[in-house]
Amino acid sequence: MTTNRPSCPLCGNNTKKNGTTSKSTTRWRCTHCGHSFTRNTQTHNKNTATMALFIQWATGTQSLTTFAAHHGVTRQTMHHRFRWCWWIIPTPTIDSFRIHDQIFLDATYLKSGCLLIAAS
Repeated sequence: MTTNRPSCPLCGNNTKKNGTTSKSTTRWRCTHCGHSFTRNTQTHNKNTATMALFIQWATGTQSLTTFAAHHGVTRQTMHHRFRWCWWIIPTPTIDSFRIHDQIFLDATYLKSGCLLIAAS
């Protein structure tokens, strides 16, 4: 028997039913992180499409005004749609076994002398 349960939008783990909302929409709770949410595929699809447009614009050469006109909206509308995209921070992969070929130095002068800080 297959189950039609959504995965958690935060951590991707399994969920369980957690009652309903006032609109009789099923509420789900993640069994791992405890996040509670309702399944709304339209929002997910809309956000995915907006992020794809944002990446297309950010990596392209068109101005926001030209890009918005190409998609049939104003610059302000496109700016509003892209607002949340700026807050997503990509997580860099850190290789702890890599030997760095640069050293960053910084100095702070104190009353008793100079404090040097080095980082690779």
